[in-house]
Amino acid sequence: MRAEMKRKMYMGIWRFMLPLPLAISAKGMQRGVSGAKTKADLLTEEERQAHYFIVKQMAIAKEPITAEFIGDKLNMSLNRVKEIVDKLEAMKTFCYRYDSQGINWAYPLAFEDTGHKMTAGTGEQFFAA
Repeated sequence: MRAEMKRKMYMGIWRFMLPLPLAISAKGMQRGVSGAKTKADLLTEEERQAHYFIVKQMAIAKEPITAEFIGDKLNMSLNRVKEIVDKLEAMKTFCYRYDSQGINWAYPLAFEDTGHKMTAGTGEQFFAA
């Protein structure tokens, strides 16, 4: 999955999207990348593997992903999966459980309509988290 970016940032005001000047948008993008990298560096290889698995499954399943399903497929104990999902959710970047049962979004995908649609190279459409 690849998103085509024009290297521009927009700010929404009411129903309008206005482009931000390049100097402001470049700093914003730099901060976003830096923050995401800092959080990603806090993950172990096992936690990163679980996150990747969750995102891939969301693209296939089209329904919230449960800890039981993750544990079964990755051959991890249910307690370990719950610890990993709790950590990912606490970081407020990688996943979220809307109803505390299944994972409803895992960056960059969401099941709910976020208003931001993504299209994969294969034609599948998703909402961006």
